[in-house]
Amino acid sequence: MKMEQVKKFLRSLIYKNYDEFAKVLGYKDWKVAEENTFYVWRLGEDAGWYATELPNKKWAVWNDEGQPPYSIKVFLTWSESIEQLFEEKGLPEDYWLPEGFDENENIFMKEPDRDKKM
Repeated sequence: MKMEQVKKFLRSLIYKNYDEFAKVLGYKDWKVAEENTFYVWRLGEDAGWYATELPNKKWAVWNDEGQPPYSIKVFLTWSESIEQLFEEKGLPEDYWLPEGFDENENIFMKEPDRDKKM
């Protein structure tokens, strides 16, 4: 097998798992789910907490430790989902990196802006 074929095969395995996770979130594939997902909190070197706006306008909070499909917790609003992470998880404030906001914007008062995604 050529190196390009190996890369293509590995990529298909990875995205297959993410596509399955996207279906858990209510989306047809990972590309669409990712467009509605915001990075919120870093967990060490290579993991983080995320919030995804679901098709029904609720929010799912999840972290990417391990392999997809990941466990999710669903909240009615963005504010509820972020408060849960901020208050209940006890994560270091240094790791707090909410995506979709300008610096010093109050992330509890409004939903993230897709145009400000990293």
